[in-house]
Amino acid sequence: MKLLRNGRIAAFAALGTALAAAAAGCSSSGSDQPTAQISQIGPSSAYAGPVLTKPFGLPSGTFQSTAGGTESIEAPAKGDLTLVFYGFTHCDDDCPTTMADISAAWRGLPKDEQGRITIDVVTTDPWRDTTPVMASWLAGFNLPSSTGLTASFATIQASGASVGVDVEKPADMSGDYQVTHGLQVLGYTSDGKAHIEWLVEDVTVAQLRADFARVLSGAPIQ
Repeated sequence: MKLLRNGRIAAFAALGTALAAAAAGCSSSGSDQPTAQISQIGPSSAYAGPVLTKPFGLPSGTFQSTAGGTESIEAPAKGDLTLVFYGFTHCDDDCPTTMADISAAWRGLPKDEQGRITIDVVTTDPWRDTTPVMASWLAGFNLPSSTGLTASFATIQASGASVGVDVEKPADMSGDYQVTHGLQVLGYTSDGKAHIEWLVEDVTVAQLRADFARVLSGAPIQ
């Protein structure tokens, strides 16, 4: 594997047609990062987001929540969808773009479908992202079903690694530092598995919305 632009990693499956939607970052990294195998992408799949041949389980870790108290990331109710994203509030490009695209896709859904999607955002910058800071940041995206989660950096890094999301501690934390991390948005269904993930730079808002609606319709993720 090798890093591509913006720190993304690509890996090709045996047929050479699959793109691995793996680590990306708000600052670049020069090391290989964990990735997931992808079964299909684009026109070969019913979904615009790549479908994982080896779905991830739920992220590890217990977090302090913007909803109050502590919690772990849980599977949604049957037929619903939970999105998990690792990012941070001081990110100046990829994180707000990802959240804005999720918000735009979510707002275009019917009200009943909106209520069936939850969004868990795990900070990759626990030194600055307290729960009040995350709550304020998330409020700007008009996603009432979103929750911000923070913990020790060790917990966050291990949580990301458990689902193929690389999170790196900044070497220099002076000034307005950036944090290298994976940008994939994982889509969890009621079986507690992420069968699909998205990189918003690879899909349009319309495609993201269509994928959300298709998952909520009960269509197989394949």
